[in-house]
Amino acid sequence: MNKKFLFCLFFNIIETIVIFMIGLIFKLSPSLIVILMLVFFFTRLLCGRPKHYNKWYRCFLWSTLTFTSVYALTDLDIFATILLTIFAGFIATGRADIQDIYQWKGKSTKYSDIEEYIKYNPMNDKLLEFEKKLKEQDGLLFLLYKYRFKENLTFAEISEKLDLENPRIVEKLNTIAFSIRIYCGI
Repeated sequence: MNKKFLFCLFFNIIETIVIFMIGLIFKLSPSLIVILMLVFFFTRLLCGRPKHYNKWYRCFLWSTLTFTSVYALTDLDIFATILLTIFAGFIATGRADIQDIYQWKGKSTKYSDIEEYIKYNPMNDKLLEFEKKLKEQDGLLFLLYKYRFKENLTFAEISEKLDLENPRIVEKLNTIAFSIRIYCGI
């Protein structure tokens, strides 16, 4: 077995124990703790690909804060607690993008100048040359460019197609945006 797998396994076991202990601190029954943990787990599993942080401490902090909030609500109403657990599980899939929830897309984005340039200059020689060079140099960057600026896909849709997390997509799109602005003089 490789070290990364063992570290992940060890981390998940420790994280589960800590979350369970937090529930005991709130004086919840072990069965209720297990039910809430399973509801969260299955919601993440059924709603899409679970979102994972690239740093273990962020994952640990997010998980403990989420379950602390869920456990704190159990005194008020068990139904509300289960609904919050389902909502938190949905958010943890990374599909809770505001553009996916509402029809309103907003008036401008940080890429609106590029989107407008591509919309009104689709056959511009500089733009076509940029696309060709991007495709030759980096296939992933070209796909991100195509999906975001040509096909107008949301970050969640791009994430599903390319199996990338949103922070990575934003990082790569910023690189593309910087390059196209310089190359095409936008």
